[in-house]
Parts: sequence; C-alpha cells; structure tokens
Amino acid sequence: MDPAQLSDNFDFLLSGVIDSFGILEMVSSIEDEFRIQLDMATLDAEQITILGPLSEYVAENAKQINLPADT
Repeated sequence: MDPAQLSDNFDFLLSGVIDSFGILEMVSSIEDEFRIQLDMATLDAEQITILGPLSEYVAENAKQINLPADT
C-alpha cells in the first residue's frame, strides 16, 4: 500500500488495515511520535479511523501544544 495513493476518506478499520485493538495502538503511536495527548472525547468516534479527519485532528492538537508561551 502506497501512502501517497491514499485518499483523505481512507478508513483504516473498514479496509482491514487495523482492527478495534489496532485503534488503541494507533492512538498510542501517534501520541508517542508527536508527543501530544489526544483527547478522544473531542474526536468523533466515527472519524477516528478515517485518514483525513484523523490527520487534521492530530495536526490541530500538535499546533495547540507547540504554541509559543507568549501567544
């Protein structure tokens, strides 16, 4: 699977790339890689396994955490 070929609506769960336990592993890996804490209550449960919405959510959380102290 070529990541460059995946669309924003690619669903990791429905495509069989991950299972329900894989979701937890994926979230943990994202948090470790980007050194952020994802608040799963603010992300729509139906969107967590879809590439586009998940990527946007992670990017937004990373921006909020990495803001300069004087902002």
